Amino acid sequence: MGKLITADDVEIIFEKQNPDHACEWCIYVKVRKNDKEQNVLMIRTNNKPYTRFTLNTGNMVTKSKDTLSEVMSNVVELSNLEKEIIDNAIEVTKDIKKDEKPN
Repeated sequence: MGKLITADDVEIIFEKQNPDHACEWCIYVKVRKNDKEQNVLMIRTNNKPYTRFTLNTGNMVTKSKDTLSEVMSNVVELSNLEKEIIDNAIEVTKDIKKDEKPN
């Protein structure tokens, strides 16, 4: 595990790069503590990033649509199309979750 950072706010930016750039994606992690903001990490990759939204219940970590919904409700500057995409992703996640339940 890397460095442990405690912050008041965290911002994660997924940035698709121009085809002329040295990589396809840049992922930035910014934190704010008190009145100071800092870029703490930049990752360059040619592979599309993926995310997981999980919930730690104390004795196990599971995938969580509630965590997904909570984080996605804090996305900034969404267009109507982006909101529709997120709503559809949440619905698909709910459907997948239903399908994963044992009979």
